[in-house]
Amino acid sequence: MEITFQTSKDIILAQTITVTKLTILRLVDIPEEKIVRVFVRELPDPIVLWSGSEYDAIGQWTDSDVETRIQALYA
Repeated sequence: MEITFQTSKDIILAQTITVTKLTILRLVDIPEEKIVRVFVRELPDPIVLWSGSEYDAIGQWTDSDVETRIQALYA
């Protein structure tokens, strides 16, 4: 079976990236949106560390909390 589009379409595919470390470039805390994102050199998109109720629960986070959260997300 083939499906033909009338015009070209961009299809975004997930990819697997194997790393042994992540280099943090920037941390962004947006209280109005209740979200903390971290931008890393090795990944094309930021990592969402905490959002919504998790954002409320973490309160004042530290660098250690960031490392622990990233380790947990990719365990």
